[in-house]
Amino acid sequence: MPKAFSDQERDTIRAQMREKGKKLFEKHGLKKTSVDELTEAVGISKGAFYLFFESKEELFLEILEQFEKEIQTSILDFAVKPKANARKNVSEMLGGLLLTWDAYPLLKNFSKSDFDYLVRKVPAERVMQHVSNDEAFTNELIKKIKREGITVKASPRIVSNLIKGLFFMGLHRDDLGEDAYQETMNVMIDLVAGYIVGE
Repeated sequence: MPKAFSDQERDTIRAQMREKGKKLFEKHGLKKTSVDELTEAVGISKGAFYLFFESKEELFLEILEQFEKEIQTSILDFAVKPKANARKNVSEMLGGLLLTWDAYPLLKNFSKSDFDYLVRKVPAERVMQHVSNDEAFTNELIKKIKREGITVKASPRIVSNLIKGLFFMGLHRDDLGEDAYQETMNVMIDLVAGYIVGE
C-alpha cells in the first residue's frame, strides 16, 4: 500500500508530476507516455501515482489546463490599440490566443487523434467541467472586449463556439500543412473577429 504523504509532500509531488509529465508528454506524446515513466521521473511508486490522478490522461488534462490558464490570463491582460478599429483589436486578441498556444510544444503538437483519445479516456464529468471552464473564459473575454468600448454583436454561445471552431481547426494543422494552416487561420481569425463586432 502506498505510504501516506503530508500536505506539503502532496503539493510538491503534484507539482513535480506536472513538470516531469509535461516534458515526457512533449517528448513521447500522450498515448506513448506510460504511468511507469511518469512515476520513475518523480520517484514514486505506481500505486502512489493513483493517489494523485486516476489516470495519465487526467494528469495530461491538468497540465493542459495549466497552460490554458496562462494563455487566458495573457489574453485578458491584452491592451487594445486605441488607433486600431474594433475588428483589428478583437482579431489581435484571438490571434494572440492561438499564437500563444503555438508557443507551447505540448499544445502545438496536440492532434485530433490525441483530442479524441483524451475525451474517450477522461470521465465525462471531467470533460464537462473543462467545457464549463472554457465557457467561463469566453464570458470573461466578452466582458473584457466590452470594457474596452468595443460592441459585441454576437451572443456568448456563438462567440464560444467560434473560438472552439478555431481550436478544432488547429487540431487539423497536419492535414492542412503548416503554411496553409497559418494562412487559413489568419483568415478565419479575421472573419470571426468581424462577426463578433458585427462588421
